[in-house]
This record gives sequence, C-alpha cells and structure tokens, in this order.
Amino acid sequence: MNTKFPNRNSGWKIKIVGCVLLIFSLAAHAEDYNFTEHAKLTAKDGFDQTGLWILGAGSLATLIAFNFDNQVHDSWKDHQQMSADLSKYGDFWGTGIPETLIFAGQTYYDKENGIPAFEGFILGGVVTHSTKLLIGRERPDSHTKTAMPSGHTQAAFSIAASMTESYGWKVGLPFWCMGVFTGLTRLADNAHWLSDVVAGATVGAFFGRAGFKHHQQFQPTVLFNEGQVSGAGIAMRMEW
Repeated sequence: MNTKFPNRNSGWKIKIVGCVLLIFSLAAHAEDYNFTEHAKLTAKDGFDQTGLWILGAGSLATLIAFNFDNQVHDSWKDHQQMSADLSKYGDFWGTGIPETLIFAGQTYYDKENGIPAFEGFILGGVVTHSTKLLIGRERPDSHTKTAMPSGHTQAAFSIAASMTESYGWKVGLPFWCMGVFTGLTRLADNAHWLSDVVAGATVGAFFGRAGFKHHQQFQPTVLFNEGQVSGAGIAMRMEW
C-alpha cells in the first residue's frame, strides 16, 4: 500500500492551520488567555537550571555532530539504513499534524497541561523557523537553505518533553522514541544533516518543558484539626 503524506514544502501551511485550531481550543476554556504575555514568560522560564543543561548539552552534541555530518550522510542517504516505506511514518509524525491534534485535544480536556504544552510547541516552532532563515544552511538533497535546525525533529521532541512534564516518564517515553525515530527518518530521506537533527531535538526539548514553570504556583498550606494546627505542606495551583 502506497500511503501518501504531506511533504516538507507544505509544512508551514500545516503549522499555520494547526495554530488556528489550537487557538480555538484555547478559547473554549480560557477566555481571558493572553498568548503574547505567556509566550514571553515561557521564553524566560526556559532558562532555568534544567533548561540551561539542555541547551548546553544540546549545543555540545550539535558541535560534535558537525564532525560526523558527511560520514552519517553517506551511510544513511538513499534509505540505506531505513526503507522509504518506513521513514514516511516518521516524516508524518514531524509535520505537526499529529502534534496539533494531540495538543488541541489536551488543551480542551486538560487545560492545566495542554496550555503550557501549546505555548512551548508554538514558541519552539517560531524559534526553529527563524533560526533556519538566519543560518541559511543548505539541505543535503537540494540548495534550499532551510536545513538547520530540523523542524520535524523539533516538533517531535517538543511533544515528548511536554508529555513527560504533563504525565510523567511512563507516558513520555513512547514520545521520546518517536522523536528519535523522526530524526532518523530525516537522515534516511537525505533531508537533513546529523547536526540539523541534533539541533532540532535540542530546541524541541528545551521549549517543550519551558511553558510549565510559570503556570505552577506553590503556596504554603497549614492544616487545622478542631482549631489546632495539625500539619503543614505545600499546595500547587495552576495560573492562567
């Protein structure tokens, strides 16, 4: 069976439609929501200790990957390591269509986690495509200067990070596996260099978790029993 999926040239159109769907989903549950203000906080919150570790490790891994770009390219191009029939599923996963549908549903039914995930996904996409234009690196299969970083990999790793933040590693692990698979399909399709894929994974992981911090507000809680203090703790609530 020859299943056809959207190609990379239609990716930006898909992401625009996805943004519209997500915004409608947000409006259904958060009438006073201001994406611009939250996007600023998401960008700021990403640079916490964990975020800096992700950036540092990802940047180092990207620099190392540069040294292996040609070697990996020669061994993966023309589907030497993965068939075209298999790689098309990873390509589709990274288009943004599955991510958009998942985020839209999550935002509608679980806004406490869906909204932060949405913020990181959109902001990561903006950074990815802006960086593509600034760097202007040619893809290995054409003169199109949109190689660095990989947008497919960014989308796949963004949802992996946000699902882990939302529901823990048991839920997040399959999404991380899909992120790795998506990155490998970009190599098999000769659409990206190894360092493009590593950079895309870094951006996705960084912004995928960045939206959650400013939504979580911790406050001390004192417990009373028949007028007497019986204990204390910390309560967490979500802010919009």
